[in-house]
Amino acid sequence: MRILYLVHQFFPEFGSGTERVTLNLARMAQRAGHHVRVLACMLERSRHHGQPNPLIPAALDTVVEGIPVTLLDRGTLPGQAEQAFEVAPAVVDQLEPWLHAQRFDVVHLMHSMRMASAVAAAQRCGLPMVATLTDYFPACLRVNLIDQSDRPCDGPQQGRACARKCATPAWNAAALAARHTHSQAMLGYASARVVPSQQVAERYRAAFPDLRFELIAHGVDLLGLMRARPASTEPRPLTLGFIGSIIEPKGLHILLRALARCPQLPVRLRVAGGFHGDEAYQARVRALAEADGRVELLGPRTAAQVAALLHQIDLLCLPSLLPESYSLVVHEGAAAGVPSLVSDLGAPAQAIAASGGGRVLPAGDAGAWAAALQEWAADPALRERWRQAVPLPMRIEEEAFLYEGLYRQALGTA
Repeated sequence: MRILYLVHQFFPEFGSGTERVTLNLARMAQRAGHHVRVLACMLERSRHHGQPNPLIPAALDTVVEGIPVTLLDRGTLPGQAEQAFEVAPAVVDQLEPWLHAQRFDVVHLMHSMRMASAVAAAQRCGLPMVATLTDYFPACLRVNLIDQSDRPCDGPQQGRACARKCATPAWNAAALAARHTHSQAMLGYASARVVPSQQVAERYRAAFPDLRFELIAHGVDLLGLMRARPASTEPRPLTLGFIGSIIEPKGLHILLRALARCPQLPVRLRVAGGFHGDEAYQARVRALAEADGRVELLGPRTAAQVAALLHQIDLLCLPSLLPESYSLVVHEGAAAGVPSLVSDLGAPAQAIAASGGGRVLPAGDAGAWAAALQEWAADPALRERWRQAVPLPMRIEEEAFLYEGLYRQALGTA
């Protein structure tokens, strides 16, 4: 098969959960003998290196860890591509002959933000599509089902709830209803719609009751984690880890404030991830990190570097302020024998509560996080109980096998 993966952004500019899931699936399909390519969007051209695409003006062709990648220039897409499903007719016209030239058999939509023009071109070409919903973007203008008052939302109600809770001059009731209709049509075009956790399944089934959603958990690269394990370990202090994009909803500042409340705690914190978005928030996080000699900002990490880092930490921290749909890194940590502290929002909280491989803490409560860190650091028996309780998650080979079945169903060859 010739498989095209559509995703809103990609390495090396971005490398959080959705991008890594996309890379894992593309690598597994490539190993199985399929021809694969990723089509994504670049926001900062200077972060990428490649050759101009001959059929798509302003696009770049590059390779990421052996996977061919084509990157659309954000400047060629509609102004509201981060919220809406508008298409750029010129981009659709450019993509259509490119898709024909590449002779793809099936499209796998990994994230629809910024990719509406690519989806429209695939539809124009009559390509079958499988969709994976790694967050709530198709259902939620704000991506994570948190309304403008920072309260959890039960869902769009065909855009009516959006109009009550999140309307703006640019997004009135009619525009929000139209967004929901467009999203439903796009998801309805897919032959299969896949979610990574039961919580996400419940939200999407409520948001789009006429559509069917299947559950396939994101797999972890167990072989990669094993290869990254050091041959020998040297004594080191107890080490906390934060792995993910450094943006306010991910809550790194809560963890840093918790550490600041216990300055004598004999731990270190290693932070892997890139800064994005709000520059004021970036400055605030840098100031908190620089004020604490136990904190090390590592910057963005490749998948291999993340795997190596997981063997160098004793407790993973996920202080999110939004309901995470899955958290690949929590499951990768579990595969490496690392327990997690997570906030009480979303699928990670359900996973940790079910396994006992860590603890669930109130989101945004730096005091509760400080108390938990102190208890963990002072109690070797607790640390061992948590470590023993972490479950072995599904492997990427299993995930890829299930998706290949969906591709064949989409093609009518299953």
